[in-house]
Amino acid sequence: MRTSSALAIVAMLASGVALAADAPQMTADQKAMMDKMMKAATPGAQHAMLAKLAGEWTCTVKYQMDPAQPWQESQSTATVTTLMDGRYVQETDSGQMGGMPFTGMGVYGFDNVSGKYVSTWIDNMGTGIETSVGTPDASGKVITWSSTMNDPMTGKPMKSRMVTTMIDDNHHTLEMFGIPPGGKKEMKRMSIDYVRKQ
Repeated sequence: MRTSSALAIVAMLASGVALAADAPQMTADQKAMMDKMMKAATPGAQHAMLAKLAGEWTCTVKYQMDPAQPWQESQSTATVTTLMDGRYVQETDSGQMGGMPFTGMGVYGFDNVSGKYVSTWIDNMGTGIETSVGTPDASGKVITWSSTMNDPMTGKPMKSRMVTTMIDDNHHTLEMFGIPPGGKKEMKRMSIDYVRKQ
């Protein structure tokens, strides 16, 4: 459990209370620390954009695990909810992949400290956790993610690239790219077309 940020805030608040009892103001250093903590914790425009994804979605999934094989297509559903007063969103997916039931869950946010989008993903096709860091383009509507997870074939960390494109409030896409087993060049391996349920 990550408690360092929470402990830092509690410590600052506690010192603020103690100072309020003995003196009317915090020191300049304490105020500067508190201002930085509050800035890091305050949702902004990027969080508002993610919060707009809240709702029910129909997903068309196209995937190709082997470039020698044709693309496959399946349907799934996604439910997106906001967490922590709009600081994060959670996506839960349910559908079929390769003829087997598929369920997955991701948490997405924007880290005010790093200035990057961040996410984690888990699903019933493995036991690891995929972590991603995303950089928006100038428009703010296209996020390019660098993702890392353990490759079950090699037992080593595997990197991949994803691109999220916000088309409008009712439509967005996710494209996934990676190097197939035995390959040397990156290829598109999956695309998901999200359409909001009306």
